[in-house]
This record gives sequence, structure tokens and C-alpha cells, in this order.
Amino acid sequence: MKYFDIKWVSTTLFIFCGTLVALKLPYMQYAFPGFVIAHGILAHHFHKVHPNKPLLIQNIYFFFLNTAASYVWLFKG
Repeated sequence: MKYFDIKWVSTTLFIFCGTLVALKLPYMQYAFPGFVIAHGILAHHFHKVHPNKPLLIQNIYFFFLNTAASYVWLFKG
């Protein structure tokens, strides 16, 4: 049985959302919730699946940073 690597989902989200923001494409404000989801996936991965404290801390930081950005872009903007 082949193991499904959830990190590919977060990688795809990062590429897609990063492209939206970098190119200022329509609906780029919806990239930030995508970043939140991707960092949540990686935070879980680096906490439970493959323990790595520095990467866990990094992903938790960006999770909260992108949560704040989501609030600003979607509700304040």
C-alpha cells in the first residue's frame, strides 16, 4: 500500500497561492487562507509525523501571520 504524502498538498497550495499573490491575479486575497491551510498541514506534520522543532515553530509563526493577513484582506479590505 502506497503512503499518501500530505506534504504535496501543502506544496501545491504554496505554489498556487504564491503565484496568485506574486502576479496580483484576481482573487489574490483568497491566497492567504490557502497559506493558513498549508502551514497548518506542515505544522501538524512537523509535530506528529516527523518531529522537527525549528520547522514546527516556523510553520506556527507563519500560520498566525497568514491568519492575520486573511483577516485584513477578507474582512477589513
